[in-house]
Amino acid sequence: MYEVILEREDCTMCGNCVEIDDTIFTFDSDDIATIIGAERDDDVDEIEVDDPEVYKEAADNCTGECIEVYDEDGNPA
Repeated sequence: MYEVILEREDCTMCGNCVEIDDTIFTFDSDDIATIIGAERDDDVDEIEVDDPEVYKEAADNCTGECIEVYDEDGNPA
């Protein structure tokens, strides 16, 4: 399992994550990115996934550097 974290306060609303996969990422009514199906604590979305590849691609292309992917040991994936 991998943990994906999206720090919404750092989102620059560039839309790169949504362009990569709009079935996983979307914009909320406040035009800030969110992960569909994630749990939200304060302004942080968190979700556990089996396959991190699309999330890693989104993290690599995020201009706000607000998406992070960690392996099961808590290391950056």
